[in-house]
Amino acid sequence: MSNKDCNKDEGIITDVNGKTISVHIAQKETCAGCAAANLCEKTSNAGKDFTITQDNAQIFRKGEKVSVLTPQNKALKAIRLAFLYPTLLVIAFCMLQYFFFPMNDIAVALVSILIIALYFLILYINRHKPLFNFSIFVEKLPTVAD
Repeated sequence: MSNKDCNKDEGIITDVNGKTISVHIAQKETCAGCAAANLCEKTSNAGKDFTITQDNAQIFRKGEKVSVLTPQNKALKAIRLAFLYPTLLVIAFCMLQYFFFPMNDIAVALVSILIIALYFLILYINRHKPLFNFSIFVEKLPTVAD
């Protein structure tokens, strides 16, 4: 897989333990001046912490700056699972109930919330299945020669 097929973020290693690497990805400076920075999930807590299992973890050191790579197709799959599919489920339910099972608005809202809750519960229960394997890789940043 080439780097051009990946989303790339820079982070700092906070811990290395066996084959496990802990990386903190700090908030980007470009987000600091953005008016919507507080609303954006990517910057909501001034950074994200990841724990990544990687065979060559022993080559990394605590405090080292690294690139965190997420394959583009896996990122899009995560977006579909988290946003698109639940939205389509609620829309499908609303259309079905409108034509076949008329309900009042409060009942529709409560059932819609229940559908979303059940959807995410099913995702949570099946999180260890191969369908939900999202690969994240860490690589060293290229060093600049003086």
